[in-house]
Amino acid sequence: MPQVRDLMVSSVVTIEPATSIVDAARRMIQEEKGPLPVVEGESPVAMVTDRDIIARVVAEGRDPNSVRVEDIATHELVTIEPDRDVEEVRQLMDQHELDRVLVVEGERLVGIISEADIRSDEGPLV
Repeated sequence: MPQVRDLMVSSVVTIEPATSIVDAARRMIQEEKGPLPVVEGESPVAMVTDRDIIARVVAEGRDPNSVRVEDIATHELVTIEPDRDVEEVRQLMDQHELDRVLVVEGERLVGIISEADIRSDEGPLV
């Protein structure tokens, strides 16, 4: 059984809590990423997604220039260690209805793993 470290992406695009929502949205577009882990130093503290921006800023009519990432990000993180079996991360994704999980060693963000990363390891459907 492969471990999380075998399938995770280790070059994670992150953002800081005080970043404006406008800058976060630009970063998502430039980097072609939907979710961005929010970090303080090397530690993940939240996650912000394009859906968060739509639901908590645009739909509420808030001024994107006055809202910071920390104001709308999800702070309840689901994480896993890199030496865990891939089946464990699959169960976490199902349990929490997620398509991505942050990979941490201690308090340090070392990667991210998605459903697509897991599926790509399974090979083609025959």
